[in-house]
Amino acid sequence: MKEASRARPLSLSPTALKLYVRCAYAYALDKIVKVPRYRRVIAAHLHTGRAVHTVLEQLARQEQIRPEDAVASLERTFSWGAYTDRQTAEAAFQTARERLDAWVGTPYGWGEGEQLAVEKMLRTRSRPLGSASIGSVVLIGKPDLVRVDPEGTLEVVDHKSGRPGGGAEALKRDFQAAIYHILAEEQWPDYPAYRVSFSYLATSTVISLTYTREEVEDWWQALLTVAERIARARLAVENDIALEKAFVPAPGEQCEACTFQRVCAFRAS
Repeated sequence: MKEASRARPLSLSPTALKLYVRCAYAYALDKIVKVPRYRRVIAAHLHTGRAVHTVLEQLARQEQIRPEDAVASLERTFSWGAYTDRQTAEAAFQTARERLDAWVGTPYGWGEGEQLAVEKMLRTRSRPLGSASIGSVVLIGKPDLVRVDPEGTLEVVDHKSGRPGGGAEALKRDFQAAIYHILAEEQWPDYPAYRVSFSYLATSTVISLTYTREEVEDWWQALLTVAERIARARLAVENDIALEKAFVPAPGEQCEACTFQRVCAFRAS
């Protein structure tokens, strides 16, 4: 049996975990096959969101925020060629500008308290998975902003260019919030309190979440369970098990917006 996984910890981000839960085969195309970008289908709204986040990162590092800086930065950043036609691109540009205008008007997370990190890749320590043969896992993530608010709470801020799809309870069941809390607590230990806040630019609303120690431990156990499943599937592929046997496809409605619809033989028609 091959043991390549032993020396190669499994790195899992919130995005990767969501992809695996949605369709294990899509995860494999991304992380195992590593389908090149030119063969992927990137939805238009993802290009828009990426442009907004790039500009927000630049603005968050400035001592002063001016609307004209946001517009100039968006004009430099926006990927016009990513859209199928000029009309779609112009509509997307206008949406991005509206989202940035909303944040500039009330820049949540900026200007108060101590800024600890902007778009910094965070990692947990490696944790073993079951047996040595399936290796270990490292949780990773890149929050938009980490700060200490004026009351002394360490807050992770994630900006969303869209609208909230659910309330606090739905977000609390999401991988992203839990992993951001875990990452912040491990990177900056000993703060009296931690908070994860999602700032929705389309509605100018903020949803904040906190976790108890018991909830964090429960999340760790859940994450380790999923990570072990992925690691065993990866090891199976390394030992010549067919990709679709180790990472079972889950065709359905999600195929219509899947990044890998051009290359997946199992997509729903």
